[in-house]
Order: sequence, then structure tokens, then C-alpha cells
Amino acid sequence: MKTKKILFLCISITVFLFSSCKSDTETAITGITLDESTWSVGVGDSTTLIASILPANATGTVTWTSSNKAIATVNNGIVKGVALGTANIVASAGTFTATCVVTVIKSTNYTASLKGSNYYIISMDTITSKTISSKIVADLRTDEINKFLYVWNNTYTAGPTTGPNFYGHVESWVSLVVGTVGWSGAGFNIKTAGNETALASLKAITDFPDKYYLHIGIKSKDNAVHAILMDGQTTVKFAIGSTGFVDGTATYPSLSNFTRDGEWNEIEIPMTTLKNMGLTYSNLITDPNIFAVLSGGVAGKTLDLDAVFIYKKP
Repeated sequence: MKTKKILFLCISITVFLFSSCKSDTETAITGITLDESTWSVGVGDSTTLIASILPANATGTVTWTSSNKAIATVNNGIVKGVALGTANIVASAGTFTATCVVTVIKSTNYTASLKGSNYYIISMDTITSKTISSKIVADLRTDEINKFLYVWNNTYTAGPTTGPNFYGHVESWVSLVVGTVGWSGAGFNIKTAGNETALASLKAITDFPDKYYLHIGIKSKDNAVHAILMDGQTTVKFAIGSTGFVDGTATYPSLSNFTRDGEWNEIEIPMTTLKNMGLTYSNLITDPNIFAVLSGGVAGKTLDLDAVFIYKKP
């Protein structure tokens, strides 16, 4: 009986010493971060936020809360949209917190346009572009260095860009409001110098246009007809609207229309259609307008554009 007591005492001392050593080597938590500070999700849809405890070798439990469960709920980082609105999703570790402002938007299937390949981007927000970065062949977005959005002769003014963009993120898009000079025009201009490789890569689209599409995110509340100009060896011009676009003595045929409800709509035009109209990237002109728009001359007409790119559908 005495032997058992001594043995138990030795084991207890050993465990105590081991526990003391372990607690001495634990790293204290100094903070917590989330992979996104703003995000969006559709009603009934889910998205996942990733929390990281700082420093990297610290351990601890992350707890999640939503400021408004009627708008969005969260379970172990999985955020589900419940109703239209905004909620703060908070991740906590110890006394530290990190917050992501989640906007719940009307659910759409627009993310299907991100499941393709071979993306040639003309306009896209930074959050979305990160999700397809490995599939981008040419990034033709404006950078104010050798890629620009030119408004011709101040014929458009800038419209407001508040709320979610085409893919539901709170980032700006291109909003153009027709001025008072009787006409309008703007173009995404690519300087040849410095963009030779990107421009040359476009040749593959019109050489083999099957499964390639021009994608346009667009919204409006007015009934304006807009013209789209695609520059290649020949400038191809077509309209988006209920009728063709009248430009002086020429009329450009309408290839698509969209619902004028002030919500984002999706337009996709086969590149085979544009090639049959004469589009070819085999010999691009100097400093071409890869994508240009006209909106007529009625002051106040608005054109909101986002998610403009060419891609290959799966």
C-alpha cells in the first residue's frame, strides 16, 4: 500500500512538470485576421470566410458571430445569405476580433461565367479577378500607364457607382452619363507599346472562335440603345437595345437587349458571330480601342458596364 502511494506521487510530479513545460512554450495570441474585409453573397447562397490567428504558431479557438442573423448567418466561417441587406460577420480569438462586412444581394447564376478558361479581361473588379487569376491570358484593364478609358471630347460624365457590382462586390464599375453636346463616345484604348504580347494573344480568339464569348455586365433604367465597337483589322459595330443604333447615315444591328430594371443583367455574344461580321485580331491597328461604346446624344442617358471580357466556355 505504501509502494502504491509513492508511485502515484511520482507520476503526479511527472505530469505536473510536463504540464508546466508545455504551458511555458505556448505562444500568446496577438491578433486575428480575415481573408476579406468586405464580401457579398446571394440570398440562399453560401460563402466561406477564412480566419487566421496571429502569430502563425499561436493556437486558439475562433468563434463566429453575425450582427444580424436575419440578414446573414455564420457557422464556423460559412456565411449564408438570408435576406437582402448588410451584416457584420465577426471572428474572435481571445480578446481579438476581425470583421467582414457582408452584403446579401439578389441571387443570380452569374458566377457561371467564371467557370470557363482563357480570359481576356477588359473590365473586372480586383476581388473577382483574383478568383480566376490562373486562367487570365491577357489583362487589358485600364492602368493609366498604357491602357486607358478615354471619354471622347467630354461627351460622357461619370455616374455614381454605389452598391454591389456585377459579381456582388462593393467595388466600382464604369458608369457613363451622356452629356449635352449631342453625341457620346468612349473607348478602352490599349497602347501597342508595352502590350505587344497581350495584343498578339488575341489572334487565337478569331483564329479559333468556337466556344469563345464576349461577356458584358450591364444595367440601366432608361431605354437608350447603345452601340459597341470592337476593334481589330476591321471595326465591327453592333447595338445593344430593342432596335439598331443609328449613327448618322449608318445603322448598327442589335445583337442583344436587356431588362431595364436598374439591376445587373448579363449579355453574352458568340465570337463566331462577331468574326462573321468581320472581326479579326490577326492584324491589330496601332493603339486600338479594344472595346468602345456610343450612347447617342440624349443628355442624361446612362450606361453602366462591368465584367467585360472575352472567355472560352467549358
